[in-house]
Amino acid sequence: MNFQTRYRKLNEAVAPDGALVEETLVRMRQTQRPGRSHRLRRCAAIAAAAAVLIGCGTPALAANIPAVYETLYMVSPATAQFFMPVNKACEDSGVKMEVVSAYVQNDTAEIYIAMKDLTGERFDGTLDLFDSYSLHYPVRGGQSGHCTLVGYDAETDATTFLIEIKNLDGEKFRGGKYTFSVRQLLTGRQNQDGILVDASLSNVPLDPPTETHPVNGASYLTEPDVDLSEDYPFLKPQGTLWQSEDGLFALTAVGYTDGRLHMQYTAQRGYDNHAWYTLYAADGSEAAPAYTVSHPNDDAGLSYTVEYVYDLPSGDLSGCMVTGDLSTSDTLIEGDWRVTFRLSPAAP
Repeated sequence: MNFQTRYRKLNEAVAPDGALVEETLVRMRQTQRPGRSHRLRRCAAIAAAAAVLIGCGTPALAANIPAVYETLYMVSPATAQFFMPVNKACEDSGVKMEVVSAYVQNDTAEIYIAMKDLTGERFDGTLDLFDSYSLHYPVRGGQSGHCTLVGYDAETDATTFLIEIKNLDGEKFRGGKYTFSVRQLLTGRQNQDGILVDASLSNVPLDPPTETHPVNGASYLTEPDVDLSEDYPFLKPQGTLWQSEDGLFALTAVGYTDGRLHMQYTAQRGYDNHAWYTLYAADGSEAAPAYTVSHPNDDAGLSYTVEYVYDLPSGDLSGCMVTGDLSTSDTLIEGDWRVTFRLSPAAP
């Protein structure tokens, strides 16, 4: 065994005492009680983080422990990244994640990540990071991210993604160590396109009852002329007017409110179950919704309601048709995958 291997194995055995980590986290929470100044909380947090590092003996290894890393990052992102050891691959829950390449250009970072199923049984070419990824980099104005599935190798059960992360305020990425993490993976994605919503639209109520709910999601192409920040008058459910074969999606109400056509759908949330519905006029043309609004159906968020609102005058809709594009997944893999790598800004 050479010196490098022996040194690594000795350091792998170094870890903070569990009681020390728990005590530190308790002290962190205590410093966040109302009535104390931000400066006092920060000083106490720094002291607590320092206690963990001192107790660990090897700061770089301490920072590699998730609880310690999160504590350090909350206090000082730069300090947390300084102590974080470079580690371009990691394994958890039977899945290996590895950074293939990474690149930064001004305010945009591009990262190629490979995920490999070590069991060889769960990946099928539909792997999804479930929007659970993040690049640990302190930025003042927030970030936007986009994930693209680049390829899947069935022989090795490896899936490659390109993740693009952009600083919204135009702040340029600086050189240094970056940590990229993923918490959840979805597999078994199934898409059903053009499913007929077989429901009668011949007798649509002109003044159906409504009930208000806080809006937790909305979509529109142009700013709607209604206030979506307050409670919104959703249609009151009228029963199951249509349901998908798997029972996960349903049409629950149709009616005209304030001169607009409203169509209400529900979905069992499951593993990112979602749908998009298209309304076709009698002549076959597509009628785009003016906006959509949604709310959860229960405190746990296990199902949700989404309402499509169309700028269509009241009248006979018997010649209209609705289809749905339905998407479901059947497997959720949870874990803590983190890779840390060095990056330098691209030359101008």
